[in-house]
Order: sequence, then C-alpha cells, then structure tokens
Amino acid sequence: MSSNEPSLPLRLFSFALLLGSCLIADAQDKPASSSVVCPASIAVAESVAPISGWTVTPTKAQHSFERISVYNGSNQEFDLAPDDQKEKGNKVIQTWNLKAYRTMNIFVRCRYHGTSVVLLQDLPNNLTACTLRFSLNPKGKIVGDSSMECR
Repeated sequence: MSSNEPSLPLRLFSFALLLGSCLIADAQDKPASSSVVCPASIAVAESVAPISGWTVTPTKAQHSFERISVYNGSNQEFDLAPDDQKEKGNKVIQTWNLKAYRTMNIFVRCRYHGTSVVLLQDLPNNLTACTLRFSLNPKGKIVGDSSMECR
C-alpha cells in the first residue's frame, strides 16, 4: 500500500458512511405507508380446465370488495377475530387493534363478492388498526358496498 492510500479501517469507515447515506436517501424517497385500503373491485379472468368435446370461452368478470380477513404469523397463520364490533340496524363496523398482535407479521386478505380470488398484503408496523364497514341482509349475508381501511 502506498503512503497516499488511506488505511483499510479508514476505507471501511468511508464505505460505511457512503452506504448509510444511500440507505437514508432511499428511505426518505419511500415514505412509510399511512394506510392500506383494499381496491373497490377487481377484474378476474375466468376459465375452466379443458373438457373433452367442449370449447371454452374465457371471460373477465368484475367483482366488488366484500370483506377482509386479518392474520398474523409466518409459517403458521392465525385468523384474528375483530376486537370490537358495533351494529346499528343492518350496518356493522368491525375493528382489529393490531398492536396486541405485533409479535408476528400481520397481513390482510381482501375478499370479493362472487369469487375465491383474494388480494394479500403485509401490513407495515406503523399501522395500528383495521376497520371494516359492511351491511348484512336478513339472512346474515354481506350485501352492498363494503369499505375498509388499516391505519
């Protein structure tokens, strides 16, 4: 090593400073999510497995948001029941308080009317509650427009 080259510890320190400043800049470019909301509807491509003697015409169908399921866990999932439920007539509001379950990863599944297709998203650690609003028909089935937000 020539006398003009910095020592190995100084080079490692300089590299660590450069890497740290890049990570800080990257984190500043990506603000923490303040809320998660399921899309109001999804387009699902429907088809069937080939059936001998039949021709299949695939279609696309639009499905509106129905409800959420909140889970925690990694290798084994645990479906979390709402911590609170308020009912007024056929209107229901359910709330999950996420702080108590933060020993494991928490994620939400968005479920849609008329399809088994679900959307799944991990919930950032800064989110503390999920709220679901929906209406029930006399038979207890979710009907109409539902909404949710995790924040």
